[in-house]
Amino acid sequence: MPAAPGTSTFAIRVTQDSWVSVRQKDGKELFSGLGHANEGREISGVEPLKITVGNKAGIESMTIDGQPVDAAKYASARGN
Repeated sequence: MPAAPGTSTFAIRVTQDSWVSVRQKDGKELFSGLGHANEGREISGVEPLKITVGNKAGIESMTIDGQPVDAAKYASARGN
């Protein structure tokens, strides 16, 4: 089912335990916690979404509204 107008759905699958934080446009935190190895999670909120992942090496896949996101395009600000 598509997201409501003005919202986006972020989905992530991880192969290693990875901390994930997702905030929506108004700064409200939609999710903050540990994604466990071989788990998937979907989070919807008002775009633009601000996404922080704590273990880039553990990401299997990420999508926004079903479109793949290439984690390699986003440089790590502080190490991992």
